[in-house]
Amino acid sequence: MSRISRREFLGYAAAGAAAAVAGPALGQPLQKVKYTTPWVAEGSSLYAYVAKRQGFWRKRGYDVEVSRGYGSVAATQAIAQGQFDIGHAVTSVMILQKSKGLELESVAQLTYRNTMGVLVLRDSPIKTPKDLEGKTVGITPTSGEVPFLPVFAKNAGFDLSKVKLVNMNIEVRYRALMEKQIDAMTDFGISAIPPLVAQGYPPRCMLYSNYGMNMYESSLMATPKIVKDRPEMVQAIVDGAMEAVAFSLLHPEEAIDIFLKEVPEAAMTASGRNNIKVGLGIFQFAALAEDSRRNGFGWANEKAFAEMNELVATYLTKGGPKPAVADLYTNRFAGKQKFSEAQWAEAKKRNEEFAKYFA
Repeated sequence: MSRISRREFLGYAAAGAAAAVAGPALGQPLQKVKYTTPWVAEGSSLYAYVAKRQGFWRKRGYDVEVSRGYGSVAATQAIAQGQFDIGHAVTSVMILQKSKGLELESVAQLTYRNTMGVLVLRDSPIKTPKDLEGKTVGITPTSGEVPFLPVFAKNAGFDLSKVKLVNMNIEVRYRALMEKQIDAMTDFGISAIPPLVAQGYPPRCMLYSNYGMNMYESSLMATPKIVKDRPEMVQAIVDGAMEAVAFSLLHPEEAIDIFLKEVPEAAMTASGRNNIKVGLGIFQFAALAEDSRRNGFGWANEKAFAEMNELVATYLTKGGPKPAVADLYTNRFAGKQKFSEAQWAEAKKRNEEFAKYFA
């Protein structure tokens, strides 16, 4: 298959953007928007920095200030409290916060395949979840994947009571795995795989999602008030973000170059670029799903939200208030950016090297 040129892609993206939203009138001042990512500037949030530097938001009339986050819980709280107009966080955390009374709504999906799972080093004798019995697994109790570990154990057919769970903070957990002080650790692959690979310890991740837990991973979100009062802003931010996601899928090396110009400190270490490359690759692995192929980037499936809502109610709020599924998300702003079959095939082929990290 011939490679689609950057010129062809930009022409396609520009046409889609023009159809989706009109650009600012000549001389009209840019409107300022505050945007948060869930964590530090890294491969999984690269799209936001590409959207900003490439003018994908500016051409739609918005000057977006991108701020790093301090975890999805903090990010969702900050959005709900009005510190940010819109932002990116883990979808299940948004549902949890909604059940606790915070006013939030997903306005577009960023990643679909959930990468939470149990990680082992590539040379580990642990090949299947059943092999975890009798082994030591490092966990961080406040991390989003830990409450769902019993569901994974049940679905994957192993006895969690036969696994020794050790509480560790994140940094200690990574080091302990690399030094084989523990046999495995739980985490989101999108967060854990890049630093482990960058330090020369490639892992394998046994995904919860391969065992009946079909949860989306991350969303763009805002408050229902913002959605109601500023729909044109929400549309423009979603469109610019999805244009950047699409660009990074077809031109990952160029996207990394753009990111490193916007965030030069990310290239200060010898492994910095590779860390970003792997993080972007895992993000793309999670973004390339059947829902986005069929319906366009950002589109969400009602069935997936219903299942996540049930899982959160059962394992996180444990019978607490459960929001109505219709209040959790909207497809009003999604699906404007869509690949041709040729573009989809090209993106999937390029992303094959990152699928190897998942089992």
